Amino acid sequence: MKSYLRITGYTQKTRMKFLEDIVAARPTIEAAIQKWGYAAEHNFFWFQCYVDPGWRNIFIESEHGALFTSYNPKKQVYAVVFDPLAAPEQRIPLLLEYTDWIFKHTQAKKIWFQLETPVQQRLWQELPVEYHANKVYFSLVWPIYDMRDFDTALPGGHFKSIRKEMHRFYRDHAVTVRDAHAYPDAAALHAVVDHWRERRPNPEKALDGAYHQVIDNNFKGMDEARIFEVDGKPVGFNAGWNVPNSDRFYGAIGLHDYSIDGLGTMLYLEDLFYLKGHGYGEVDMAGSEKPLLWFKNKFCLPKRTYRTSHFSITRAQKPLALHLSEALQSN
Repeated sequence: MKSYLRITGYTQKTRMKFLEDIVAARPTIEAAIQKWGYAAEHNFFWFQCYVDPGWRNIFIESEHGALFTSYNPKKQVYAVVFDPLAAPEQRIPLLLEYTDWIFKHTQAKKIWFQLETPVQQRLWQELPVEYHANKVYFSLVWPIYDMRDFDTALPGGHFKSIRKEMHRFYRDHAVTVRDAHAYPDAAALHAVVDHWRERRPNPEKALDGAYHQVIDNNFKGMDEARIFEVDGKPVGFNAGWNVPNSDRFYGAIGLHDYSIDGLGTMLYLEDLFYLKGHGYGEVDMAGSEKPLLWFKNKFCLPKRTYRTSHFSITRAQKPLALHLSEALQSN
């Protein structure tokens, strides 16, 4: 498959097809997800929202797979934002082809990756010597729960404090859960995201831009999306979708504005109770650093976990002697 790409002021031939109009490319992207999708974040509408100011998303189609990527023209930085859409044996060749093309035909300073750790490790092993994999910036652990293991009665001494907290919360507050797709007050939801970013422990890793776009998009692409109201005011929301080509649900979004003591626990319990009550089996409850993973595991031990690594690749630095040799030869 051949195409022509104009990113840095010139046209260059490649076997990959670069699609920069994400809305127009929706049929192509959704067909690729249906064919190759397997990861939690393989969702067209999430990709559409998952872009920071100054960046633009580019979907890359190849004969044996596809990539969700992003590009910052000002910084000359590229990113593979989700795991590759490809069969297992094609994932590394696809990533290597993309990496090689970007560095040979653009002025890219670096490429960021977010990959499941086994794929990251294989990519590092097969990376050509002219490129350098920088150390992992951070990793997330993704717990997968079997909702059959979650008991909504919250029985026994382990859950005693949580039962008391839940009883007190619902005694002291009027709680309403509403469908997010038809929620009439988008401004109030944007305020929830703003307060969440301001008050959360790690604001530098917040995906507030994506969440604002999810709200503007009326939670399109979310198979489940609910607003958590307390005393008539929205204070949080849960949302997610079914993972393609699997029987697994992805609890992608769960955030609140930190306005009430115990709100995080109540919002998470709402999600678990809802998913259990609506017959969901395996549920991926999203990537977590240690404190958040500890919080999630209080309610149910995961059936299994997996890890993702966030890292960058740059051009390898030439040794000083080689630089001097090349300079002498040029003179």
